[in-house]
Amino acid sequence: MKKLIVGVVVLALVVPALALSACGAKKVPAGAIAAVGDGVVTQEQFDQIWKQAEAQYASQEGAPEFPEEGSLHYNQLKASIVNYLVQNEIIKQRAAEMGVTVTDKAFDERMKQIVQQVGGQKKLDKLLAQQAVTQEQLEQQLKAQMLQDEVQKKVYSEIKISEADLKKFFEDPGNEAQFNVPESVDARHVLVKTKAEAEKVRALLEADHSDANWKKVAKQYSTDPGSKNNGGDLGNFPKGRMVKPFEDAAFDLAVGEISQPVKTQFGWHVIEVTGKTPGSKQTFEQAKPSIEQQLKYQEQATAWEDWLKQATKDAGVVYAPGFDPALLTASPSPAASPSGPPSPAASPSAG
Repeated sequence: MKKLIVGVVVLALVVPALALSACGAKKVPAGAIAAVGDGVVTQEQFDQIWKQAEAQYASQEGAPEFPEEGSLHYNQLKASIVNYLVQNEIIKQRAAEMGVTVTDKAFDERMKQIVQQVGGQKKLDKLLAQQAVTQEQLEQQLKAQMLQDEVQKKVYSEIKISEADLKKFFEDPGNEAQFNVPESVDARHVLVKTKAEAEKVRALLEADHSDANWKKVAKQYSTDPGSKNNGGDLGNFPKGRMVKPFEDAAFDLAVGEISQPVKTQFGWHVIEVTGKTPGSKQTFEQAKPSIEQQLKYQEQATAWEDWLKQATKDAGVVYAPGFDPALLTASPSPAASPSGPPSPAASPSAG
């Protein structure tokens, strides 16, 4: 839940590096770290996110120490936060040009969802305090994310996947494995602690393996909390889903056959396979929805990346000294003198 609500730092880390330094006479005004189109990203905005990053590191048990100043990870974090804030500013400006907004109603509904998900306003307040985020900052960050979502919808609206595209993907030999449906079984089991108990359970089920008796026996004897109250039913599963001893026994059983006791790291199982589905290959009609979704995701990712690069270029972003993401994340020059200062990548403090 922490990542869902105050994952700005996490979000920043995956924002693509879109730093495109602009030429010309544009200057970064005092108190700003970047000039973006007709707007700026302020030092105060950066400091807020940086403080949140420090708090997130401190609040997570077992997390590494906050990156040391000048280290590779320190510079990467700094660059990603700058990229996040610049991207937000670009999207805000372009959204206004596109007539895209987030309604008060939509925002209020999303805030209500967040409050409910964390278990109430008091718990949310506590979580925000741990992450050094104020309610106002949370709302600003949430609005920025929702605005991006709305702009993305606009960008994605022109994407169309044709029937020819779908068929081409389906008929490509390289994609064939995606449409193979593996053999699967429907099974139920009773899990107990000892072999003696398993033998007793097996005898009870051999005498009567009706659904009613399975429900009775599973409820009385099974130690599996996930299935004991529904007759031991595990549903349908292919190979690779269960631990190997259990899987081997289940796929070797005939439908309606009760297994001998099977030992796994969880205990002793008595298994019955209630159905088998042979392996098959999806038809084009069966595969079409998943292909369309896959191709749509690919097209959306490309469209958004292209849109963002162009919008960033059009904004003519200029950075204050020490805040250009391209310089912060640049690889050290291979021609650097060995006697010179170590690069962040080579420094013992890096990482």
